[in-house]
Amino acid sequence: MKKISFILVSFIASFSAFSQSETEKAILSEIKEMRKEYQEFKLQTEKRFGEIEKKLTAIETRTEVRFEAVNQRFEETNKRIDILLYVMIAILTGIFGLIGFVVWDRQVSLRPIKEESKEVKREVELLKDKEQKIETALKNLANVEPKFYDILKNAGIL
Repeated sequence: MKKISFILVSFIASFSAFSQSETEKAILSEIKEMRKEYQEFKLQTEKRFGEIEKKLTAIETRTEVRFEAVNQRFEETNKRIDILLYVMIAILTGIFGLIGFVVWDRQVSLRPIKEESKEVKREVELLKDKEQKIETALKNLANVEPKFYDILKNAGIL
């Protein structure tokens, strides 16, 4: 707006009956006025930028506080996850320990039964040997005694 008025004043001055010095004075006064307006504009702009900077610093502090709060929440969550992980490891260790104890206990409790079954098998083997010897002896006796042969035949031994 001021530029337009300056151009108009210059244009009018060139066609008017003003002398050159008066025209220069008018131009100089116009320049002074424009400088004052520029200075005012500059001050207003600096004030605005100052206000914008204050607002930006306020926003920065608020976002920093929020980010710190979020970081603190993440740290608390990580601590809880770590605790949960330790609890899970303890539970798994307990389960595997219990399984190991059950297997060990079963082996220990079955050991006497296994030994006893081995003894029973040996005794059964001995009884089978004795049975075969007795059967052989009875067959030999049956060959000598015909009545005894008939008895063994009726019993299903021969």
